[in-house]
Amino acid sequence: MPGPLDVSVEREGLVPAAAKDVWHALTDPDLRVEVFTMVSQAVTEAGIPGEVGHVLQLTETDASSDPVVVRLTTVAADPYHRLVQERVGEDGTFTCTTFLSESEDGTLVRRVFHVYHADPSIAERAMRRAISRFFTLGGTVRLKADIGDLIRHFSSR
Repeated sequence: MPGPLDVSVEREGLVPAAAKDVWHALTDPDLRVEVFTMVSQAVTEAGIPGEVGHVLQLTETDASSDPVVVRLTTVAADPYHRLVQERVGEDGTFTCTTFLSESEDGTLVRRVFHVYHADPSIAERAMRRAISRFFTLGGTVRLKADIGDLIRHFSSR
């Protein structure tokens, strides 16, 4: 099965908050810990939160696994509208793009996880279907949880 490995997962939800507040929840290390239930620690390694080049190191935990360290590097930013971060962790390397669209009811948050390998290894090629399924299922669960966390956090304010 020659060719690239290219998989995307997308989820969206309406968060009862201004885009500016959602942006800060996504980029500020202290707010990442406060808002997202899977994040137990977050620190800035380099750069300024919300700006290109910002590196955020997160410790994530869930009921089914040991804590893992994840690095998020901001690769593109249009404040309060679009945030693109490269995510590197034990589950691989992929891009997380968040789109924010503010309305009178709150902010529509659309998050997309995307993995792309132009030249996957022989093992990745052989496991393409399994990798795609794993990424899709895991990404779907994670994105749903992230958006749920944002909605709960801002609904309780």
